[in-house]
Amino acid sequence: MIFRAILVAALVVLSACNTHLPTRTDRPFTGQFGISVPVPPPSLKAAPVQYVDVRGNLEVEAPTADTRVFLYDRSGARGYFVYADQFGDFELSAVKLDLTDNCLEVWFEEPGPDGPVSEHRFYVADIDEDDTSVVTMEQADEC
Repeated sequence: MIFRAILVAALVVLSACNTHLPTRTDRPFTGQFGISVPVPPPSLKAAPVQYVDVRGNLEVEAPTADTRVFLYDRSGARGYFVYADQFGDFELSAVKLDLTDNCLEVWFEEPGPDGPVSEHRFYVADIDEDDTSVVTMEQADEC
């Protein structure tokens, strides 16, 4: 089986704040504006630990059944995975994230002993200067 670069689109939403972190990948990618908070909380610095939902799509013509999407917060030592559905959609719910100390590693794997694995990408999410929005930065190397 020839492994093609598979793009994954992920969207992280801070459920408590209705915050968004757009990402996509064969390796996860964040947009230049990072996370925005349309309905801001009183202060993210006062409550930096948030629960987020990560949604996305593998963006392939024929997604392989049972493809797993992984997210690991290296700073918090918490890992999550879900199976993408028949259309390549996935959602990781209630991902606990400390906005003052995190390193997110994201990748996906197709099933089987020889199933291809996407490139691992690394992100850091931080509270912006306004204390109501979040900026996300992709790291060139592991964080």
